Amino acid sequence: MLDDIIAIFSILVSGWSVYNSLLAMYGFTWSPTKLTNYSGKTFSIIIPAKNEEKVLPRLLDRLINQEYDKSKYEIIVVEDGSTDKTYEVCKQYEETYTRDFIKCLKLDQPKVPNGKSRALNYALKIANNEIIGIFDADTVPKLDVLNQASSWFDNNEVVAVQGKLIPINVTENIVTRFASIEELFHEYSIAGRARLGLFVPLEGTCTFIRKETLEKIGGWNEFTLTEDLDLSISLISQGFQIKYDPMIIAWREVPSSLRWLVKQRLRWYRGHFEVTIRLPQGKKLDPRIIDGFLLIGTPLFMVLNLVNYSLVLIYSTSLFVIAASFVSAASFISFIATVTISRKHLIEFYYSILSLIYMNFVVLLNLTALFMEIVRAPKVWIKTERSGKITSEV
Repeated sequence: MLDDIIAIFSILVSGWSVYNSLLAMYGFTWSPTKLTNYSGKTFSIIIPAKNEEKVLPRLLDRLINQEYDKSKYEIIVVEDGSTDKTYEVCKQYEETYTRDFIKCLKLDQPKVPNGKSRALNYALKIANNEIIGIFDADTVPKLDVLNQASSWFDNNEVVAVQGKLIPINVTENIVTRFASIEELFHEYSIAGRARLGLFVPLEGTCTFIRKETLEKIGGWNEFTLTEDLDLSISLISQGFQIKYDPMIIAWREVPSSLRWLVKQRLRWYRGHFEVTIRLPQGKKLDPRIIDGFLLIGTPLFMVLNLVNYSLVLIYSTSLFVIAASFVSAASFISFIATVTISRKHLIEFYYSILSLIYMNFVVLLNLTALFMEIVRAPKVWIKTERSGKITSEV
């Protein structure tokens, strides 16, 4: 009986790994037609910012210089309990331009687990335009993201659009290389999902959503650690369409120290467990819902990878050969996908090999996140520190 359980779970996890690897490869090869509309929908761009004086200016410069009708968008910066000069930096821009174009808002220290959600909800109330754009302060968007995004909303059935995110500091150090491999693999798997019409999660930056839809569903959840994933589930469970456009491109920082990588990943992984537990039942079960379960369940599948270490217990049985074959095939396909993605983003080959070790580290972090959720450890939304360094051409 134990032999069967070990083999079944090992094959299940291997199948999940192959599924995501093939999605990543499919997304990697996607080159859709570029859309442009230089004066279409109106946008309210919201930037939640806390201790972001290093990176906020470069984002504001990119947004101010967008290739889009300036009368069709506004920029709202919500400074949320900073201890540096984030607010002062923003005020300099507000004074240089007009308050109708750039608004700087200051909030007190949040009393909810997710200060970012609180900042977004606050800005939503004063936003004047039809489409809400969200950018984290470390993001550096291309100059055409607004004219690209605008075209999607000509389709009334589309309520949200997610752009493609690329690490901006890939080669800063060892930590950023491994974090970039992990995030790029995830990003291309999202592209693969979108190309097949499956579940598209919003990623919290370079994200565009209809204001009326946000107001209808009550904005962002201030009591979850992953507000973007929570919002994605709320949208698809009500039948709304989320699109992903790999031609809407923005760069963002990955953590540059092991300490901040661990803090960020624990928040992300634990947030997945929260959403999995609270996932509402849709009235109609479609492929997006099923795929959503598979993506949201990523931390659980990562923890189940531990069962592969138990294969030694069934070494003397015929099941071992079957299970080991699945594990080997899954590892090989995942490795090929990792090498392909790494080469495109100029990550040295040996990091693709070492990423196999890094993934064991990720498994341990997911296990830790699961334990924190089981013992109901306090929820704390910890903002990731930025280095402000750019190692990629943007």
